[in-house]
Amino acid sequence: MLDELDLIRTIQTGVRRETRVNSQTTARLERTVTRLAQITALHQQGFRIIEQDREELRQHRAHIRQDSEKLHQYRVNIRQNQENINRILAYLENPNRGETLPN
Repeated sequence: MLDELDLIRTIQTGVRRETRVNSQTTARLERTVTRLAQITALHQQGFRIIEQDREELRQHRAHIRQDSEKLHQYRVNIRQNQENINRILAYLENPNRGETLPN
């Protein structure tokens, strides 16, 4: 009977140790899962910021393209105006000019 009680105590001690180890392992695993969830949330936040930056960049490029087109048109207009001014000046400087301005 004493041998059986000794065996039961030994088994109980082993079960308590295994339960403690399992509890510690479970706690570590829970901390790891929590940390992984935090890392995942940070990655998702980073991806959202990258997407916002990408959209802002796309909009800036569109504005630059529009501004570039406007600048090109302004340059064309300036060149045409310069040509008109040069024709007028040439007409005014010509002593043999007629009654009408050149085209």
